[in-house]
Amino acid sequence: MILKSGHESVLEHEKISVRMICDRGVTHEIVRNRMASYSQESTRYCNYSKDKFGSELTFIEPCFWNEEKDKLKRELWITQILEIETAYMKLLELGASPQEARAILPNSLKTEIIVSMNIREWRHFFKLRTSEKSHPQMREIAIMILNEFKIRYGILFNDIVNK
Repeated sequence: MILKSGHESVLEHEKISVRMICDRGVTHEIVRNRMASYSQESTRYCNYSKDKFGSELTFIEPCFWNEEKDKLKRELWITQILEIETAYMKLLELGASPQEARAILPNSLKTEIIVSMNIREWRHFFKLRTSEKSHPQMREIAIMILNEFKIRYGILFNDIVNK
């Protein structure tokens, strides 16, 4: 009844938190949603040369370079990622702090972010971020979350259709 009558302000009383693993570029899209709370893994303090991170950087491969037609783009991306990892580790060896070495880290670096929004804001988020106009990786994640929300909280999200 609330959704049909358009009185969505009632949905602001309950929040849902989601843990997302994505690249840092996608998190820049996510945090554009103002009515939310965020906790994100910090490259300032993470020393990726340590065992906690497997002594390596982890990157998220863009979903849009998996086709044969983009083979050269993907190969260039991989080459650059490997060079960045080597340079990052070398900077640490030379005495740079993690916050100094992070200056060369790309948007493709894997991160974790906890996002909390009230239900009304999640609905707004999905309407924006599942659109074909959205960044492909942002859309990919938003659709996954929306599909899970439809399973768990169907009555609140089933009316949202991927465009």
